[in-house]
Amino acid sequence: MTLIKILAVDLGASSGRVMQAIYDGERLQLSEVHRFKNEAVTVNDGLYWNILHLFNEIKTGIKKASRDQIPIQSISVDTWGVDYAYLDKNGDLLYQPHCYRDNRMGRYEDEFYKLVDKQTLFAETGVQPAAYNTILQLYADIKEKPELIEVADHVLFMPDLINYLLSGVLVNEYTIASTSGLLNSQTQTWSSSLFARLGLPEKWFSKVSKGGTVLRSLSPRIVQNLKIEPFDVIAGAGHDTAAAVLAVPYVDEQPTVFISCGTWSLVGMESQTVLTSLEALNAGLTNEGCFDGGIRLLKNTTGLWIIQELQRDWQLQGEEIGFAEMVVLAREVKDNRSFINPNAAIFASPGDMEEKVKDYCRMSGQIVPETKGEVVRTVLESLALAYHQTVEQLEELTGKEIARIQMVGGGIQNELLCQLTANFARKPVITGPIEASALGNVLSQLLTLGIVQSREEAQNLIRQSELLKSYSVEDLDNVETSQQFFKSLVEKGE
Repeated sequence: MTLIKILAVDLGASSGRVMQAIYDGERLQLSEVHRFKNEAVTVNDGLYWNILHLFNEIKTGIKKASRDQIPIQSISVDTWGVDYAYLDKNGDLLYQPHCYRDNRMGRYEDEFYKLVDKQTLFAETGVQPAAYNTILQLYADIKEKPELIEVADHVLFMPDLINYLLSGVLVNEYTIASTSGLLNSQTQTWSSSLFARLGLPEKWFSKVSKGGTVLRSLSPRIVQNLKIEPFDVIAGAGHDTAAAVLAVPYVDEQPTVFISCGTWSLVGMESQTVLTSLEALNAGLTNEGCFDGGIRLLKNTTGLWIIQELQRDWQLQGEEIGFAEMVVLAREVKDNRSFINPNAAIFASPGDMEEKVKDYCRMSGQIVPETKGEVVRTVLESLALAYHQTVEQLEELTGKEIARIQMVGGGIQNELLCQLTANFARKPVITGPIEASALGNVLSQLLTLGIVQSREEAQNLIRQSELLKSYSVEDLDNVETSQQFFKSLVEKGE
């Protein structure tokens, strides 16, 4: 068949990429075309995304991808969740989108939860309550800028906004909308009762789009400006985790936990039903949408953030220690007996991470790791134990025995973490692909265009195109003791 080129814009909270996939009918060949920084900008006391900078970089990537003779078939965008922008009645941006780390929500959080308590909110939406959720951001906006109710005509989430800038079509895509806390978990449509209770205009949002939509060809102005041929703009899997999950090449239909592993880790499983019990709320689980309309029941937990911060701290001290060397040092430690709760508040902020790990161990009455290898080993084993705890919670709350774990994302390049996950969770682990979000973005476009006909065909395509690796469970001493001790650390809030 004729080669097909698909572009995937994969935006993260610190960088963005324009990726291209060449499809020959049997395999996908993925490569990076253009990488750029994405940094939130502080203006007065607000924190904003520079959407105009991002859009310009995306156009640069499109131009670079157009230089060979393979025609571009389509493009789609995936990003992090919850953030959004306002458009006026003319379709113009009212102001730059706020970053989810902006502090304005804290000023209205108590007032917000008096109107709708956390248990009611979770029961209605299935989304774990958090200050950064879209619903609380919007409430803070109308409190600080009440004129928005009249001036704003539409709200677009970040991937929807970029798709709009590329095509001129307004749409709210399901997977990204599902992170907002604005959808009714049963109907998967906007929760009119919440909009009314909070005084938010439901007219800001259009009908939720599911399963992929071809919006329109690339804007004629962009085509003319870049001097390229037009191609389709698609609302695919707009949320990066939904895209990553779409690229998981499941072995079979047995219950399987996915872990999308990077700076942060998303640990969960796919389901056809939402889970909104009080137990699920207390366990920190959330229900988000899959590309096909299903549910991702998952927990957001710390990933390699602590490891990345350790490397940055040592670099500032004049010691260049790469991730591979950190793993080598950790492998040399055979008798680790110290653990941290990687989700503890002390580890959320950057800086002095080695001392934070040591202080945590000291304050919880444990042996303090001294060498760099001991510190890294302590962190990696603790991450694996955190994954195990979430797997246990999923088994308990769903009543399903998990057969295996499938890990995707950049974090799977840390093979020690993958093996530790198998060992502590007592489940076999399969890893791959590394570029799950970008590949899932591509798959959502191929499915929308009908080039790939089914989820099964999409999974086979990933198996044909990507290197997968298996990790068996190793017999180790003290696994159950370590599991119990870690559980006690979390329960004590240490």
